[in-house]
Amino acid sequence: MRDMDEMAEVFKALSDPLRLRLLEVLSGAAGVQSKDICVCDLAGKLGVSQPNVSHHLKILKIAGLVRCERNAGFSYYQVNRQKINEALSSLNEKL
Repeated sequence: MRDMDEMAEVFKALSDPLRLRLLEVLSGAAGVQSKDICVCDLAGKLGVSQPNVSHHLKILKIAGLVRCERNAGFSYYQVNRQKINEALSSLNEKL
């Protein structure tokens, strides 16, 4: 990570329980294949509205924690494990 501000942005994005649940579902840890899951499926899986999921995905995307691919009018998201690993490594180095 380049600086403390960037690290703070990542950890701020990770500070919300719904965003952590989104990452869990997208990573496949919740038994869902992320390759085939779109915002509408995430909303149903998490029991929240589609606009709410979109809002939280936007925050994760801005922080670089998820990537988005568009296909046939739908957006499909996947976890950016490299960014998460960088953030954890940077925090470990700073401490």
